[in-house]
Amino acid sequence: MADEYAFEPARPSDDAVLADHYLALWEGYGVPPGHLLPDARERVLAFLSEARSGYELGGFLCRTNGAVVASAGCCVRRAPYPEVILPVHRKVGYVFGLYVEPAHRRRGLARRLTEACLDHLRAIGCQTAILHSSEAGRPLYQAMGFEPTSELRLVL
Repeated sequence: MADEYAFEPARPSDDAVLADHYLALWEGYGVPPGHLLPDARERVLAFLSEARSGYELGGFLCRTNGAVVASAGCCVRRAPYPEVILPVHRKVGYVFGLYVEPAHRRRGLARRLTEACLDHLRAIGCQTAILHSSEAGRPLYQAMGFEPTSELRLVL
């Protein structure tokens, strides 16, 4: 029998699983556990709390058989520079922490969670959504209409 998946908004009581999935992303990128800050989980939980109260956090879960197997978050982006344009003219959303457990990948869960994030960002008035993607995720996001930007990087 095929797995049945249910999608739902995350509540503050779900922050622990969002944090665990966020940290699992870094493991999936090959970051050794010793490279994470000792209080990494607490930092993620603090970020979620702050994003919920000041950056219109949207969190989403996917469950099957009662277990959360995928999650994603989104919020209004915190600009790394002084923002001088009114949000009504330039409110940018950021999708982050999209994680699907390996046994549940390639079943459309990432697409559904991304769509939930985009719906949330539209509902709170964002005109643009951005995200940073792994190489594996890039084809999905480009198929959904995300385009490469002019961001440049220099390794120092």
